Amino acid sequence: MAYLRRIVTQSIRLTGSPVASATHVVWRAPVACTVTKVHGFRTGGAAAAVNAKIGADDVLAADLTAGNGAFTSGTPTGTAGDMAAGEVLSLEVASGDATLVIIQADIAIDADVNDLP
Repeated sequence: MAYLRRIVTQSIRLTGSPVASATHVVWRAPVACTVTKVHGFRTGGAAAAVNAKIGADDVLAADLTAGNGAFTSGTPTGTAGDMAAGEVLSLEVASGDATLVIIQADIAIDADVNDLP
Protein backbone atom coordinates (compact mmCIF):
# COMPACT_ATOMS: atom_id res chain seq x y z
CA MET A 1 0.00 0.00 0.00
CA ALA A 2 1.37 3.43 -0.92
CA TYR A 3 1.22 6.30 1.51
CA LEU A 4 1.14 9.92 0.41
CA ARG A 5 3.32 12.64 1.83
CA ARG A 6 1.57 14.43 4.66
CA ILE A 7 1.76 18.11 5.50
CA VAL A 8 1.46 19.10 9.16
CA THR A 9 1.06 22.76 10.09
CA GLN A 10 2.35 24.14 13.37
CA SER A 11 1.37 27.67 14.31
CA ILE A 12 1.33 30.25 17.04
CA ARG A 13 -0.86 33.33 17.62
CA LEU A 14 0.67 36.13 19.68
CA THR A 15 -0.86 39.38 20.91
CA GLY A 16 0.61 42.35 22.71
CA SER A 17 1.02 46.10 22.69
CA PRO A 18 3.25 45.43 20.74
CA VAL A 19 4.08 41.72 20.43
CA ALA A 20 7.48 41.18 22.05
CA SER A 21 10.42 39.80 20.11
CA ALA A 22 10.83 36.19 21.25
CA THR A 23 11.26 32.60 20.10
CA HIS A 24 8.57 30.03 20.99
CA VAL A 25 9.04 26.25 20.81
CA VAL A 26 6.01 24.72 19.04
CA TRP A 27 6.98 21.19 17.96
CA ARG A 28 9.42 18.30 18.34
CA ALA A 29 9.85 16.18 15.20
CA PRO A 30 8.83 12.55 15.84
CA VAL A 31 10.54 11.45 12.59
CA ALA A 32 12.76 13.02 9.93
CA CYS A 33 10.79 15.71 8.06
CA THR A 34 11.16 19.02 6.22
CA VAL A 35 9.82 22.52 6.85
CA THR A 36 8.57 23.50 3.38
CA LYS A 37 7.08 26.97 4.02
CA VAL A 38 6.90 29.62 6.71
CA HIS A 39 3.91 31.99 6.75
CA GLY A 40 3.49 35.27 8.63
CA PHE A 41 0.47 37.49 9.31
CA ARG A 42 0.15 40.65 11.36
CA THR A 43 -2.25 43.42 12.24
CA GLY A 44 -1.60 46.72 13.96
CA GLY A 45 1.71 48.52 14.16
CA ALA A 46 4.02 49.12 11.24
CA ALA A 47 5.89 45.82 10.84
CA ALA A 48 6.72 42.35 12.10
CA ALA A 49 9.71 40.27 11.02
CA VAL A 50 9.24 36.54 11.62
CA ASN A 51 11.18 33.32 11.03
CA ALA A 52 11.31 29.71 12.14
CA LYS A 53 14.24 27.96 13.78
CA ILE A 54 15.35 24.36 13.85
CA GLY A 55 17.43 24.21 16.98
CA ALA A 56 19.40 27.48 16.84
CA ASP A 57 19.43 27.76 13.02
CA ASP A 58 17.07 30.00 11.02
CA VAL A 59 14.89 28.17 8.49
CA LEU A 60 14.62 31.17 6.15
CA ALA A 61 17.82 32.89 4.98
CA ALA A 62 16.25 36.29 5.75
CA ASP A 63 13.43 37.14 8.15
CA LEU A 64 10.00 37.25 6.55
CA THR A 65 8.07 40.52 6.78
CA ALA A 66 4.63 39.42 7.96
CA GLY A 67 1.80 40.69 5.79
CA ASN A 68 -0.70 43.22 7.13
CA GLY A 69 -4.11 41.57 6.92
CA ALA A 70 -2.88 38.81 4.55
CA PHE A 71 -0.41 35.96 4.91
CA THR A 72 3.08 36.33 3.44
CA SER A 73 5.13 33.18 2.78
CA GLY A 74 8.77 32.20 2.50
CA THR A 75 10.47 28.99 1.38
CA PRO A 76 13.68 27.60 2.89
CA THR A 77 16.62 27.20 0.53
CA GLY A 78 18.74 24.07 0.24
CA THR A 79 18.60 21.88 3.33
CA ALA A 80 17.70 24.69 5.77
CA GLY A 81 14.26 23.16 6.44
CA ASP A 82 15.44 19.57 7.08
CA MET A 83 14.69 18.22 10.55
CA ALA A 84 16.01 15.02 12.08
CA ALA A 85 13.87 13.01 14.48
CA GLY A 86 13.95 14.70 17.88
CA GLU A 87 14.85 18.18 16.65
CA VAL A 88 12.83 21.14 17.92
CA LEU A 89 10.99 23.69 15.78
CA SER A 90 10.54 27.22 17.13
CA LEU A 91 8.64 30.15 15.65
CA GLU A 92 10.18 33.57 16.14
CA VAL A 93 9.14 37.21 16.14
CA ALA A 94 12.51 38.81 15.34
CA SER A 95 11.39 42.45 15.47
CA GLY A 96 8.49 44.80 14.90
CA ASP A 97 5.63 46.53 16.65
CA ALA A 98 2.52 44.59 15.54
CA THR A 99 -0.32 43.98 18.00
CA LEU A 100 -1.23 40.55 16.54
CA VAL A 101 1.19 38.13 14.89
CA ILE A 102 0.43 34.66 13.53
CA ILE A 103 3.30 32.45 12.36
CA GLN A 104 2.80 29.08 10.66
CA ALA A 105 5.25 26.45 9.47
CA ASP A 106 4.24 23.75 6.97
CA ILE A 107 6.11 20.48 7.57
CA ALA A 108 6.28 17.61 5.08
CA ILE A 109 6.46 14.09 6.48
CA ASP A 110 7.78 11.62 3.92
CA ALA A 111 5.57 9.05 2.24
CA ASP A 112 7.26 6.05 3.86
CA VAL A 113 6.18 7.14 7.34
CA ASN A 114 2.69 5.75 7.87
CA ASP A 115 2.38 5.80 11.64
CA LEU A 116 3.97 8.48 13.76
CA PRO A 117 5.54 7.16 16.97
